[in-house]
Amino acid sequence: MAILDKAKPTVTGGCLCGAVRYTIDFPAGSTWPPESHICQCTQCRKHTASLMAQFINLRPSQFRWSNPSGGSETPEAYKEFSSSKGVYRGFCSSCGAALNWRSPEVTDVIEILIGTIDENWLIGDRTDKVSSERLTEKGVFEKVLGADEGAMGRDICTPLNGQMFVRNAIKGATDARLVGTRYVEVSQAGMAIPD
Repeated sequence: MAILDKAKPTVTGGCLCGAVRYTIDFPAGSTWPPESHICQCTQCRKHTASLMAQFINLRPSQFRWSNPSGGSETPEAYKEFSSSKGVYRGFCSSCGAALNWRSPEVTDVIEILIGTIDENWLIGDRTDKVSSERLTEKGVFEKVLGADEGAMGRDICTPLNGQMFVRNAIKGATDARLVGTRYVEVSQAGMAIPD
């Protein structure tokens, strides 16, 4: 990771129905690529209905709500569920989309589910360049995928901070060796699986 000498564009995201929206700033002095990780704990699986939840770790100063009424206060549709002692999982009460993980005991980080970042930041304008039918032609998809101007997806989505709760990996499905350290549980516990 490096320290940004100039700001990256402001990234936007939100829930499926649009009732909960947010912006993320990457000002000069931020680390790039941003810290992200994958979690395979049972609670993340249940919260996201996915085998692996992927988060981007942000300082609270980088994150702000941008609700439909135009203000920056917490959107009315945003609700939290206390999934365990000292842990809250945010979601939209209108559409049910899972949004984040936070703990009042960890005040220097808010973890946003990467899948809630607006698609244009993850894949660029790929869908506007080529019709779906053309993507089925030999070599076209690879060519389009290789020319993602403006997409920040690879930088945002690469789990450089590792994989948490690898003890819950499903053989042949979620046990792939990605980048970053693999932790038996959480990184703070320090139990890394040797390479």
